Amino acid sequence: MKDIYEKFAYDYDEFGPIEEYLGDEKTFLNKIFSEHGVKTVLDCACGTGQHLYMLAQLGYDVWGSDFSESMLEVANRNLQERNHNIPLRQCDFRFLEQKFDISFDAIVCLTTALPHLHTDEDLLLALRSMKNRLNKHGLLVLTQGTTHFTLSLPSIEVVVNREDFSRIFIKEHDNQFQTIHVLDLFHSVHRLETNQYDIVYRILLDEDYRRLLSQAGFINIQVYGDYDMSTYSKNSWRLIVVAETAT
Repeated sequence: MKDIYEKFAYDYDEFGPIEEYLGDEKTFLNKIFSEHGVKTVLDCACGTGQHLYMLAQLGYDVWGSDFSESMLEVANRNLQERNHNIPLRQCDFRFLEQKFDISFDAIVCLTTALPHLHTDEDLLLALRSMKNRLNKHGLLVLTQGTTHFTLSLPSIEVVVNREDFSRIFIKEHDNQFQTIHVLDLFHSVHRLETNQYDIVYRILLDEDYRRLLSQAGFINIQVYGDYDMSTYSKNSWRLIVVAETAT
């Protein structure tokens, strides 16, 4: 696969500092993990380290991996600046066993990471690799912002709008894929440039996750519509999946 974040990684955190994570997400993960006795967590699409930092702050033993070496470089810098020494590995999450010979109580794959894979074959490879790196009764948590409802929203969204910087999403989709054209506009005396990044996601919704996770061997598949654990519906703003391994 091509690293589509090779350049974008270095400006990715214009979304906001890694400390600025919603308390609802933090509370949700901590509740789920506490109920299942989770101690060790792998974030297999860790990006610039936001969730690694959050989970480490909560006291979990965390590891991180990502396909993008650029993302890992930024994650390492972010974590070192905050005095966290977290093991990081460059790894395709379809083949976690190539870089990890240990298993975990939980694996997280967050922020619409899994839908970067476009075929059932690749998706099942990834889910089975995650399952094989989980302990008995281990948890897999997947999150995304793509839902039945958000697919119906206007195609242009201003996601960051500061005096010196704007980030605009221009979205288009068909029945299978959603493309997000990320337009970054730097407009200050220190930096004046425009960058565009095009990210293509497979559209995966609640029934897709139930089907794929069942085929991969997961059980107790729960699909939520928000971090308050409300049931997913066609009016939900988020799609959050929690599944469990039997053995």
